[in-house]
Amino acid sequence: MAWSLPVKTQVGPRFQIVHGFGLVINVDAQLGADVVVRQGVTIGNKGDGGPSPVIGDGVSIGSGACVIGALTIGAQARIGSNAVVLHDVPKGASVVGNPGRVLAARSAEV
Repeated sequence: MAWSLPVKTQVGPRFQIVHGFGLVINVDAQLGADVVVRQGVTIGNKGDGGPSPVIGDGVSIGSGACVIGALTIGAQARIGSNAVVLHDVPKGASVVGNPGRVLAARSAEV
């Protein structure tokens, strides 16, 4: 299995890697509880030493997605396969495309 998750990366409980091939997560990224990532996902910074994403609790990240830079992904958000996320994502939102665009925010009971 070819993937990179540095031991110093802040990862919450119940973090799940589904088909981890090609996964790259920056050492400075912060991942909350119950985060799920799939194959080919990149979570990192825009340049050496730059800030990395903060991923909220319960976020699901689809295969091939890139989450890059000083941004926050709100709790319970969904990042679609192959989306390129360069800006903050609200809680409960779904994001697709390149560049990533918010489709909708799910209801609070989710």
